[in-house]
Amino acid sequence: MITLNFISHTYPGENKAALRDISLTLGDATVTALVGPNGSGKTTLMQILGGLMVPTSGSISIDGGQASTDDLLTGSIIASSARDLDDANSKTLVAYARLRPTWDEQLFEHYVGRFGLAMSRKSVRKLSGGQAAIFSASIALASGAPITLLDEIQAPLDVPTRYALYEEILALAGEGMEGKRPQRRFLVSSHMVSELEKVAEDVIVLKKGELLAHESIDDFTCRVSALTGHASDVERFLGERPTLAVIASRELGSTREIVVDLRGASITEADFATHSLSAAPCSFQDAFAYLIQENDQ
Repeated sequence: MITLNFISHTYPGENKAALRDISLTLGDATVTALVGPNGSGKTTLMQILGGLMVPTSGSISIDGGQASTDDLLTGSIIASSARDLDDANSKTLVAYARLRPTWDEQLFEHYVGRFGLAMSRKSVRKLSGGQAAIFSASIALASGAPITLLDEIQAPLDVPTRYALYEEILALAGEGMEGKRPQRRFLVSSHMVSELEKVAEDVIVLKKGELLAHESIDDFTCRVSALTGHASDVERFLGERPTLAVIASRELGSTREIVVDLRGASITEADFATHSLSAAPCSFQDAFAYLIQENDQ
């Protein structure tokens, strides 16, 4: 169990905090999606979890004990689509990765075959963005690191390669749950929000350095629903629930559709039926977009 206790961080020379009082616990979920608009603090949070950055304030504990920067560095690995390793060559990077006690050579050879990785003494700079990204991702997956942080690693990948990478993440997560491998936690950030719905078990949503939500994917998608009915029925429904958050609304002739945040609201299917309303949960991507929009209002 990994617990973040009031993590805040402000970069030197900046007045605005990149993260503000982030408190959450990564419990039993094996794969967690980390989503948010540009500048929301996703990369900062990952670098703190990976021991690459010390927060301005707050602490991190693992299984009840406070984690030092060294604990985080040795227990995690972070891979991103940034070209930070361009000056190294692939053979050197793999040789360095093999120093990890948890490294799985057989697993890495599987990735070499599946993704067509080329080992050479040429610098990583010679690789395309997609080739460099899947190479970094393969090292991260084969590392065996208990905390595996994938920061927009899939951004440069084509669709088939992205989906193949998701399959490999799910395979490792599943084998860990079954006891076939040591259990690991994967934190995956991406702007391709819709793709994470089938990969992650829970989601962390950040915006402007603040935590908007941390819950299961199912709870997250169920919290935002589109309600449709005659405008007068919708008005009556809302009039009985003045505290219900309406995120969006549109008129379709005599029909009105509203998007509402049902979190904390005790509303049942019978309530919808009583008011002649139809309810449909939003997609994961739409729930994310509506939550961001609601937070702006």
